[in-house]
Amino acid sequence: MLPSEHGSARGTNFANVRLINHTMATFGRTLIVVLDDSRARFYRREISGELADGLPEVASGIDAADAPAQRSARRKEFLRTVMAALDEACDRSECDRLVAVGPERMLSAFRKASPDKVRVRLWREAAMEVNGLETSELERRLAPHFR
Repeated sequence: MLPSEHGSARGTNFANVRLINHTMATFGRTLIVVLDDSRARFYRREISGELADGLPEVASGIDAADAPAQRSARRKEFLRTVMAALDEACDRSECDRLVAVGPERMLSAFRKASPDKVRVRLWREAAMEVNGLETSELERRLAPHFR
């Protein structure tokens, strides 16, 4: 059969097929986790580009005055709590994609602590210092990752 009988020669074999832009279809189901030594904040990115509240914030309990071994143990426990929250969100089908934001040391620990259910949804990472970063500034810095 000739391409003109079943669609164009430069595309699909189906005439007038409309493709859905997957990125646009899943905006509301993209969960952003912002990690630093003191807490983990969770946001959802709206179609407008604004960040809306996602899951409840998780405090780390890490103190700069702690001994290195104690800080390491608290960081592991903190990441276990974060992973449990993300695992539950995945079980409830609350997110299709996950964006992790934080200092490189936290992103590395995040990757190591991620169970398979979370790891397969990890879409992007953005290494940046986020301590004290306002939501509006975070929106501005993350915008290029969603283009």
